[in-house]
Amino acid sequence: MKNILKIFKINNYTYLFILLACLCGYLKNVLIIFSIVLIHELGHIFFIKLFKYPIIKVELFPFGGFTTTNQHLNSDINKDLLIASGGFIFQILLFLILFLLAKYLNVITYNLYIHYNLTILLFNLIPMIPLDGSKILNLFLEKFFSYHFSYYLNFTISLISLIVFLMINYYYHLDNYFIITFLIYKLVVSYQDYKYLHQRFLLERCLYPFNYQKIDNHTKSINDLKKNHLHYFKEGNKYIKEDKKIMANFMKN
Repeated sequence: MKNILKIFKINNYTYLFILLACLCGYLKNVLIIFSIVLIHELGHIFFIKLFKYPIIKVELFPFGGFTTTNQHLNSDINKDLLIASGGFIFQILLFLILFLLAKYLNVITYNLYIHYNLTILLFNLIPMIPLDGSKILNLFLEKFFSYHFSYYLNFTISLISLIVFLMINYYYHLDNYFIITFLIYKLVVSYQDYKYLHQRFLLERCLYPFNYQKIDNHTKSINDLKKNHLHYFKEGNKYIKEDKKIMANFMKN
């Protein structure tokens, strides 16, 4: 229990947000939102612990949380899908719990929980980096496409989603400037991190014995490598295993 508590970190902006809420008389609203965010992150933690991945930290923000793990980029896609969906699963369970406890709760409190739980759930479904919707979309893309292509396609969809989100907020919710700034920042960081992540993705395949589900004998480029696939490159009349091709690429660079 102590080890679990050590990984939790409350972002400084969250303390500021709670202070402002107290001054404005919205403490109850903030506590409800914060409890939903915590339940959402516990959903991710449940599946991360189930698959025995190491957790680095869980950071809680006023509008959401981020759980950082130390798992491989080449980890099993189906397990990663469950981890990414864990927050939604726990929020749906929260709806069921609220329904069962409805007669014991104050009507205002019950309605606030339902409203904020639905809002947070739908917001996180948006395919926009760094939201869970974007993670789930990227994992589905990786089932059919290369790591390289999936990353850039997911980034493009995230950029379009962000533009639409900005347009909607410009007309209706201009007060969401903090969330907008954070989303823009994370999208820029995601673009900047691609080269490092792709190099790490490749290096992992040389260092660790992953259980690949399929074999691909028609690979033409390093950028064509897929998760859950073992790749071979054809050169003349012989096939070269991907690890040799990857190491040759590192040596060349």
